[in-house]
Amino acid sequence: MIFLNAPLKQDEIINLLDGYDVDGVTFKFVKKEAPMKLLFETNQDDLDAAAKMAKKAVKATDWGAVLFFQAGAVK
Repeated sequence: MIFLNAPLKQDEIINLLDGYDVDGVTFKFVKKEAPMKLLFETNQDDLDAAAKMAKKAVKATDWGAVLFFQAGAVK
């Protein structure tokens, strides 16, 4: 499981990543914890690589390029 901490654009992040499938790597929104922690399941074994892929996908959007957020693996 990976997380994204984002104070803004949470709905947009969920819409972008829930069902995301690139090169066989998928993400599924699980739940929101605390005020800004979004949790996603992934089929990727390397969770750090999956978090980087999710961050890259968000940064590739027009609104994500200026968004402050963190992505990482739930350990």
